[in-house]
Amino acid sequence: MSRHFSPRKHSADSLFSILLFGLYVLFLLLMLLFSANAYQKSVQESSDSRNLYTAMSYITVKIRQHDNGQDVSLCTIDDIPALCLTDLIDDRTYQTYIYLYDGELKELFTEKGSQASPEMGASIAALHSFQIEETPDGYYQFILEDAGGKKEFFVIHPGVPEN
Repeated sequence: MSRHFSPRKHSADSLFSILLFGLYVLFLLLMLLFSANAYQKSVQESSDSRNLYTAMSYITVKIRQHDNGQDVSLCTIDDIPALCLTDLIDDRTYQTYIYLYDGELKELFTEKGSQASPEMGASIAALHSFQIEETPDGYYQFILEDAGGKKEFFVIHPGVPEN
């Protein structure tokens, strides 16, 4: 008579397998969580950089479009400092204001002398701060800061600078 031997399964073996599978799932979820956080941070930094680049490019192009030094000046719109660009279209004078309002770099194009308010402007880019200063030799210095605290500084002259 031959005996057929079959190993007995113990509950400890099953428990070990379940525990091992549970640890695998836990580490997989943790890896997913950390990867998602890293991706989200990367996307936010990219977005902040894009806002600075957009704002700098936009301002540069607008000033280059007004290459006559008299068409560019500093002014205010409801006591908010702004870059002002003047255009003469069909014998009417128009003013373009570029300013920071409510965390957004905005542009407002309106007829000179009309009732303009800062909330009327179109959003260009999200910024934390926007500083502008005119130097004695006619250059404009800009300091832009994004929501993450990254700052960009640039200087531009409308038209051809005098020597």
